[in-house]
Amino acid sequence: MRVKKFKPGKTKPLSQLFLFSNKLAKNIDTFFSGNVVFEIELKGYDFKFHEEAKSAVDFMLDDCRSRGIAPFKYMTVVVNYKPTGLTLATLSGEYEYPIAVHGKGGYAQLANIHRAKESLKSRIRAFEEYEQLTLSFVRIATCEPIKLPKRSSDAMKNQLIKTRQAILKSSDDLTKLFRKCFQPKYRT
Repeated sequence: MRVKKFKPGKTKPLSQLFLFSNKLAKNIDTFFSGNVVFEIELKGYDFKFHEEAKSAVDFMLDDCRSRGIAPFKYMTVVVNYKPTGLTLATLSGEYEYPIAVHGKGGYAQLANIHRAKESLKSRIRAFEEYEQLTLSFVRIATCEPIKLPKRSSDAMKNQLIKTRQAILKSSDDLTKLFRKCFQPKYRT
């Protein structure tokens, strides 16, 4: 019988747990005994061969920015983690921000949500440019000789506010979906 060869990077583990912290825990090997554990300093790390980690880090950075807290310095990746190890790591207080990906569907969902997040970032950048141009137009158009009516300028400004609120709501909804989908499982 012929043995099927696996190409590196083509197979994915059943689950991956991403734990973020500002310092490395000394007891991580006891929390997750029997699991493969990688401890990574985020500054300067190349995510070339670890797409899931890149997606998790991007989300963590965006979430930290939105909450007004400093981003974490370290990421610990646990392959095929056990819920008891997660409980111990959480109780230790070392890891404040866990993200978990489970199964083939979880990897696909992570990639889709990450693409949606990147698309939303592009949308926000485009809207900010549009907003600046629109406000500049309103300032110029309200002056002589064009004299844009006050009602029209107010309508344009209100439309900008409504559009910004819609984009922020989309961002919040995506964040809630991410948290719901990638919350680690503490039970088997």
